[in-house]
Amino acid sequence: MAANTWETIEKNALWALEHAADLSPRGPLEGMAPLLRLWEYCSEGTYTSWTILSSPGSDNSGRPKLREVVWERRQDEQRQASADRKRKLRTKLHSTIHVRDAEVSSEDLAPFSEAASRLFVPAISAQESAPQGDACGIEGYRSLAYLRMEWRGSGPAEWAKTIQWVARLRDLLMASLKEREEV
Repeated sequence: MAANTWETIEKNALWALEHAADLSPRGPLEGMAPLLRLWEYCSEGTYTSWTILSSPGSDNSGRPKLREVVWERRQDEQRQASADRKRKLRTKLHSTIHVRDAEVSSEDLAPFSEAASRLFVPAISAQESAPQGDACGIEGYRSLAYLRMEWRGSGPAEWAKTIQWVARLRDLLMASLKEREEV
């Protein structure tokens, strides 16, 4: 069996970051569907996405869940380079993906969900050069499917308030994961 190419490893990892609900273990997310996904792809090598999942329908039964997916991109690049140097053509490398789940307080999440439903993405002025830095973004599903924003670095000035809002939501999600670990 031939080794995976870097393109295959990267494609599989990006798919995992975008499809958190489809990753194992699936059991904790039974009956839930994605509502919002945030991501931060660090230029230094760690790509992270946070997907908020909830029960479909308007009854909002059950606490929302969070699934964090982390790809250690730099680690995979180094492993791939090492395999290439050693000419291990039979080595099949896989993406280094880590998954963590946590519950999110419905009470804490509600203001963000309400704000997301009213979120307006302002038009941005043309930029002369491509921005550098980490890639970040947010996208919605179901009733929020119209929502998708992606930016690099600090992002366009016109999006500053929305980017700050996304950062506060990300802080809430990360606190939920930390709270889970302390239990």
